[in-house]
Amino acid sequence: MGCVSKPLSDEDRARIAARYPSRRPLDMIVAAVAILALLGALGIVVVAGLERANPPVAGMVRQFDVTSPQEIAVTIVVQRSDPGQAATCSLSAQAVSFEYVGELDVEIPPGTETLTRVDLTMKTLKEATSVSVERCVLTR
Repeated sequence: MGCVSKPLSDEDRARIAARYPSRRPLDMIVAAVAILALLGALGIVVVAGLERANPPVAGMVRQFDVTSPQEIAVTIVVQRSDPGQAATCSLSAQAVSFEYVGELDVEIPPGTETLTRVDLTMKTLKEATSVSVERCVLTR
């Protein structure tokens, strides 16, 4: 069972042309601007992603121990691309109820190693159940 097609009549061609009009120059300009905007947005995302993938300084909590309901011992590790620059890291502690119960800014002096281990004691209002490094920035 095959399909037999018949040639289009002039009436059919006119009906199809009316349904699908030809492109106007404005349509082409709008399409070109939309493509350029899309490529620009993609470029911004790529550049921002590459910059944030390798920050100049980053910190993480290696370990922490609750020494008392109002104090915790914390060990953080700070990685700097240029260890000769000083950095400041902001730590925060949370209780089991997710309340912030302690904050501390830690100064990391210039050094010679890219990875710097810092042991510190942090005072809290209540017993902390977690500690995190909120941000690290280079100080000049």
